[in-house]
Amino acid sequence: MRALDEAARREALAREWLVTNGLGGYASGTISGAATRRYHGLLIAALPAPLGRRMLLSHLVERLRLPDGTLCRLGPAPAASGSGRASERAGAERIEEEDTLRAPDKEAALVEFRLELGLPVWRYEIGEIAVEKRVVLTHEQNTVHVLYRQIEGPSPSRLKLRVCVQNRSHDAEVDEPPSGGFRIVEADGRFEIGRDGLPPLRLMLEGRRAAFTIERRVLQVEYAREAERGYAHEGAVWSPGYFRVDLSAEGAAALVATTEAWDAAAALAPADALKAERARRARLLETAPPEARDGIAAELVLAADQFLVRPVGRTEDTARARAEGDEVRTVIAGYHWFTDWGRDTMISLEGLALATGRDAEAGYILRMFAHYIRDGLLPNLFPEGEKTGVYHTADATLWFFHALHRYVVRTGDESTLRRLVPRLLDVARCHVEGTRFGIGVDPADGLLRQGEAGYQLTWMDAKVGDWVVTPRRGKAVEINALWYNALSLLAGWLAARGRADDAARWRDEAARVRTSFEARFW
Repeated sequence: MRALDEAARREALAREWLVTNGLGGYASGTISGAATRRYHGLLIAALPAPLGRRMLLSHLVERLRLPDGTLCRLGPAPAASGSGRASERAGAERIEEEDTLRAPDKEAALVEFRLELGLPVWRYEIGEIAVEKRVVLTHEQNTVHVLYRQIEGPSPSRLKLRVCVQNRSHDAEVDEPPSGGFRIVEADGRFEIGRDGLPPLRLMLEGRRAAFTIERRVLQVEYAREAERGYAHEGAVWSPGYFRVDLSAEGAAALVATTEAWDAAAALAPADALKAERARRARLLETAPPEARDGIAAELVLAADQFLVRPVGRTEDTARARAEGDEVRTVIAGYHWFTDWGRDTMISLEGLALATGRDAEAGYILRMFAHYIRDGLLPNLFPEGEKTGVYHTADATLWFFHALHRYVVRTGDESTLRRLVPRLLDVARCHVEGTRFGIGVDPADGLLRQGEAGYQLTWMDAKVGDWVVTPRRGKAVEINALWYNALSLLAGWLAARGRADDAARWRDEAARVRTSFEARFW
């Protein structure tokens, strides 16, 4: 897109980008660079329970000092509300410190935003100078690389990046006071910003004449989307100081921010991390069906990748699965605020994994969720920062039969089906006998009914405080369609395994449901 006029500026403020790390963590923002949601930031790390996903690197105040001394801004900046101890440097260095927050002389034009294999790229221009910026997250690491390169211009420019940090749940409202008690520790050009009880944010800048100046400040940010939604929309971020580095055609720069140990985070230089992520995404397209390797279908393959994750917080799942020679995967139901939901996972599994050539991961997901079946129910969701699921759903378990059927048809994985049939039988028995939340078969007609005060059990699951907006207690139409489908599939799977008596029981149950369904709903 081109963003040189007012209409394009508004578009850049409204349109958003997202990059994820395969753990549920992400970076996100507007094309313009302004943070308009509480979820906008450069590193939202997915951390083990009970921490969950936390906003760590909120954003960067980006300033470019041109060879003639002109100071220009690459993106919008918050306002300073105060300062702490400044760096004890002299003369010109103090002037540089002031430059990071004073009003810039000019603003560099955002002339292009594009996605390369789903990764965002910005191009800024001012006069003869053009700067390109990229954001990439290392796969299955809480590490972000923000890369800059001066791609046009006769002389080096000086880039200054004021680091703005938080350490809050990504769901917390933005007016939560900035966490105090941060410590800054430096060793060999690497910095750690830590606080008791929380993992440190590690920062490093790579590039020519890179340096860091400690200059503590609290900056105020206004979040337009939060205001539109009626939430608190003004809040503070904390800045420990700023980095500075020379930019030229020959010398790129990159800020690295991570919660990983340095040996893991620094295993790949920023340019190599970008190259590795591009290669990983290219392989996703190579393994997708031929018709999904270019055009809009290829974009959907890369978009689907954002939702397939390894749940970093559930270490017991990982240990158990690996002991069995398996892996743990799940599906994020939506960004920014959703975790993994049983219903959404089973509905979307075919499109996200099977249609994109990721059959093995579909198997991982089905086997992991099967492990969590309790009292014949699949988890409704895994709450943020918790290790166990909650089960108030009448349809997620029935969608599990649908997803498993699609998986077996595509892959022919009889081993997984054989392994899960006992679980499916337990599900059917629990539904007939009755289980939690009033979920159970009405013996009068064989239809499935559900409902318990205080719970929303179908896909119409809005709840405000204690008020369940759409209770739908009783015999919901789509729940019984799913119940009929589950019984029919179970009977067929049992018959294929020579279990004729069991198959006949559930086939008869399905026939009864069909008769009652047509009489009641049709």
